[in-house]
Amino acid sequence: MARITKKIQKNIQAKSKPQEKAAAKPKENVGKDYLLVAVISLTIVVTIAGWSTFTNLNRALYVLLISALSLTYVRRHFNLTEQQETWVDRGSLLSMGTAIILFAVIMFNYVFG
Repeated sequence: MARITKKIQKNIQAKSKPQEKAAAKPKENVGKDYLLVAVISLTIVVTIAGWSTFTNLNRALYVLLISALSLTYVRRHFNLTEQQETWVDRGSLLSMGTAIILFAVIMFNYVFG
């Protein structure tokens, strides 16, 4: 009886090992990102609507925001190689960082200018 139980346990453990490997590798569940698409769309609409009233700094700010958000969308939804993903990440961070600096300059000019 003990031998049969050991054989059954070995069979169960042997079958569960491939399942554990599959479970150990997390499946990337990329969401639909409706909010990201909505924010990109809203930013594009505001940019188009206010283009004639914006200063050059404001125009650059909105273009940088659109590029940063678009690169974030690309990184999440397209199958990129490691090198492409690195460049997209760097571009997104550079665009967002430059947009933040431009926002600070615009606010400084608005308050003290």
